[in-house]
Amino acid sequence: MHMNFLEYYRNKKIAIPGGNGFIGSHIVEMLKKISCEVFIPKTKEGIDFRKYEDCFSYLDSKKPQIVINCAAIQGGIAYHNGKQADLFMDNMLMGTFLMKASQKVGVDKFINVVAGCSYPGYLEIPEMNEEDYWSGKLHDSIFSYGFARKASAVYGLALKKQYGFNSIHLIMANMYGPGEHFNPQQSKALAGLIKKIYEAKENNVSEVEVWGTGKPVRDWLYVKDGAQGILRAGAVYNDIDALNIATGVGVSVKELAETIRQIIGYKGKLKYNISKPDGALHKTFGIHKMKKELEWIPETSIEAGIKETVEWFSQNHKKAIAY
Repeated sequence: MHMNFLEYYRNKKIAIPGGNGFIGSHIVEMLKKISCEVFIPKTKEGIDFRKYEDCFSYLDSKKPQIVINCAAIQGGIAYHNGKQADLFMDNMLMGTFLMKASQKVGVDKFINVVAGCSYPGYLEIPEMNEEDYWSGKLHDSIFSYGFARKASAVYGLALKKQYGFNSIHLIMANMYGPGEHFNPQQSKALAGLIKKIYEAKENNVSEVEVWGTGKPVRDWLYVKDGAQGILRAGAVYNDIDALNIATGVGVSVKELAETIRQIIGYKGKLKYNISKPDGALHKTFGIHKMKKELEWIPETSIEAGIKETVEWFSQNHKKAIAY
């Protein structure tokens, strides 16, 4: 077992763009267990990550040793439809400018959190391993966001070759858990299903629509495990090559919906609307490299993670669906 991974961060200055967001907030919460100085740049204070000057001035003023980049604008398949060009540009600018500014101000390590949709979208393989990262085109449903995040990994390689800059690029499975987007315009499949089924039970609705065929298989990573994986990798991993952070377990949308229904206690019918898009049919991630490098695998089962997520949603319903 590696050292206590949190010790790596003790007494360090750490900037977390996106630290108020879903995954970022859980990383911040974990870092509260030790003595370190955490900076969270806030857009409401006028900081725009899409502007290089803002990225540079903020990081130059704080002088962090570590940057954990959780900044992204994204959502589920429906959220991306009609926003492809905006999402491409916004995420491309944020990813490259934050990394460029970090290199310029002398950051020791840049930890880049990258969405799994940056993998090829049409591979007919049981699991996607790091060597498959460049083996095909991205899925049409999310190509512009996925490519922008993929480009940030390319820029990290360029900065390493030209300047010796230390960045790592962590490819995350679909994360879910407390604090996630439950707004229908931005939620992903798991959160969307929790909201629909929970509200159907509350309102005595006899039927819930599920998008697609129910066949797509995904790797669902509980957000607290995701935060731990990111911090573990930041402590021990220093290779420019991508590293998956995932469970390695595939769960179909149908299995997911049935599990959520059981946990919520909904007795109604699930109706699959096959006119709606499925997205990529199979996307699970290999974890052989992760297990070797981090000496760790996520601990939370899909049932336990959904139960905690449902409990949080129940207690924070109005807040959860408002943003």
